[in-house]
Amino acid sequence: MIVFVYGSLKRDKNLHSFLKNARFLREAYTKDKYPLILSRYGWYPYMLAKNSKGKLIKGELYEINYNTLKNLDRLEEVPFYYKRIKIRVKAKKTMVVWSYIYAKKKKFLKRELLIEF
Repeated sequence: MIVFVYGSLKRDKNLHSFLKNARFLREAYTKDKYPLILSRYGWYPYMLAKNSKGKLIKGELYEINYNTLKNLDRLEEVPFYYKRIKIRVKAKKTMVVWSYIYAKKKKFLKRELLIEF
């Protein structure tokens, strides 16, 4: 299965070790717009549910196994902190892959919307 990561799981970020058994495929963008904001202290990003005020988000695609998926679910505290959903991304072609969005409603009107973290 394939997962799209956009934050602290990316190659140069601090939680990338959770993908040590994954195979990097390529960089990609979401096909649909999502708001991407930083946490209060700027340590990690939240991708929020689709919204017209969002942007196309840049991230990375990884091929992962079931055990890695379950470890990511635990890390992301699914379903309480994040939800794992299927989204459309565009790399060489449009694909449907797994990704994580923030599980709760979040106000972001005064925050800068990001393209990548």
